[in-house]
Amino acid sequence: MNDDLSSQSALKADAHALASRAQRWMLEEAFPFWAEQAPDPAGGFYERLDLSGTPISGEPSRVRLQARMVFTFALAAELGWDRARGLALTERGIATLTKDCRRPDGLYGTLVQPGTGLVDEAAETYDTAFALLAFATAYRVFSLSSAWDAGSELSQAIEKHLKLAASDSGYRERLPAPSIREQNPHMHLTEASLAWFEATKDEAARDRAVAIIGFVQDEFFDSEAGMLYEFSGGSGPKNRIEAGHLFEWVWILGRLREVSVHCRQELADALHDGGMRLLDDLDYLPLSQHCDGSVREAVQRTWGPTEKLKAHIAHWRVHRTDALARLVLDSAQGLFDDHVEGAIEGAWIDAISPNGRPLITDITPATGYHIFLAFQELMRFSEELNA
Repeated sequence: MNDDLSSQSALKADAHALASRAQRWMLEEAFPFWAEQAPDPAGGFYERLDLSGTPISGEPSRVRLQARMVFTFALAAELGWDRARGLALTERGIATLTKDCRRPDGLYGTLVQPGTGLVDEAAETYDTAFALLAFATAYRVFSLSSAWDAGSELSQAIEKHLKLAASDSGYRERLPAPSIREQNPHMHLTEASLAWFEATKDEAARDRAVAIIGFVQDEFFDSEAGMLYEFSGGSGPKNRIEAGHLFEWVWILGRLREVSVHCRQELADALHDGGMRLLDDLDYLPLSQHCDGSVREAVQRTWGPTEKLKAHIAHWRVHRTDALARLVLDSAQGLFDDHVEGAIEGAWIDAISPNGRPLITDITPATGYHIFLAFQELMRFSEELNA
C-alpha cells in the first residue's frame, strides 16, 4: 500500500512539474514570441520564419495557417496570456479569413496573399475545417459576433457544397470531389464540428460530427487489423497508415464523449492499441507507415508526438491506471526533449530524423496549433490527476 501511495505521489508531482513547465513556456516564451514575429504588416500572419526567427516576407500563406493563428491567440487568452492582445490578434486573423480567404460560395480557399486575397481558390475541406475551428474557438473564448456570423455562414456552406447526397457517404474532401476518399479532411471537419457545437450548442454541428465518425469507421477502419487507413480501398500498396492520425482520432473521440451523450469507446480503444502497435520496436514516431507497419517516411514531425500525448490523456480518462499516467508523462517529456529543447526561445524544431537530428530549414507558426493544444491537455491532465 505504501509503495502504491508513493508511486501515485510521484506521478502527481511529476505531472504538476511538467504542466507548470508547459504553462510557463507558453505564457512567457511562445505566445510573446509569436505575437511579435508572426503578424504580417500586409495583413494576417506570415507563413514561416527563417531559422533565426526572422519572418520571410512576400510569399503567400496557407489558409489553414491563418485559421490556426486565430485558434492560437484565442487559446492564449484562455490560458491566461494578455487577453487584450490576444483579442486584437484574434480579430486580426478573423478579418484576414473573412476578407481575403473566403470564396464567393462561402467556403475557404487554399493559399492567400494577406492583404490582397486568394492566390489559390481551390476549396479544400481541410482548410475550410480549420476556418470553422478558428471561428468556434474565437467565439467560445471572446463571444465575438464576427466569429459567430462567420462560423454560422461557413456551417451552412459546408452542408450545401461539401456534403454528399447519401447520408452515409461523408463529405467531399475538396471541390471537385476526388474519386479516392480521404480520412484526414474528415477528421479535421469532425474536430471543428465538435468545437462549433461546444461553443454554440448548434446540434446540427454535433450531428455532423457523429455522422462523419460513422462514415470514417465504415470506410477507413480495418477492424481485424485494428488500423485506420488514410485512403479508401483497403490495405493495398498505394495506401498508408499514420500513427499520429490514429492517436488524433482517439482524442477526438474523447472530445465527443465529453461534449455529448455519444460514445465510440470501443473504436477509440482499438485505435489507441493500433497506434501503440505501430510504434513497437521504434524509438520515434514515423510520419507514415506502409499497411504492413513497415516505415514509409522515417521522419518525426512535431504533430505526431503531440497527438500521441493527447491520445494517452484521452485514454487515461477512461482507463485510469498509473501505467497510463506514466505514459502521458513520458510522452510530454519526449515532446519537450525532441521538439522544444534546442529551438530558439518560444519556437520549435518541427522535424527530426530517427536519431533526433533536426531536419528543418524554416519555422512555421502553424505547428503551434498542435503544441499548444497538447500542452493545454497536459495542464488539464495534471489538474485531474491531482484533484
